[in-house]
Amino acid sequence: MMTSQNTASQLVRACAVDELPPGEIRQVPGNPPIAVYNVDGEFYATADLCTHGLSSLSEEGYLENGEIECGWHLARFCVRSGAVKAPPASIPLATYEVSVIDGDVYVATTAS
Repeated sequence: MMTSQNTASQLVRACAVDELPPGEIRQVPGNPPIAVYNVDGEFYATADLCTHGLSSLSEEGYLENGEIECGWHLARFCVRSGAVKAPPASIPLATYEVSVIDGDVYVATTAS
């Protein structure tokens, strides 16, 4: 799902499908950085920074059962919707549309 803040977007290649096994996370550098998740063969993308403590979810988070847990203060979010699942976070994560094209994972991001 794309955030309502996005007025124009571009597709950015995150990785090849086989470079991101189930249960893994990869960061797509940018401003802001985006975390891409493989949840049982389905790909999702959210803002990479926890809305509570600004910890990198792709570098310090734990992905389990479709939820990402922040490594700093244990806030948890749904990677499908960005919804907060456990405090101390109270603000949901921005989410981004993901496409798989010719074996590559792409994220729709705001154009510069």
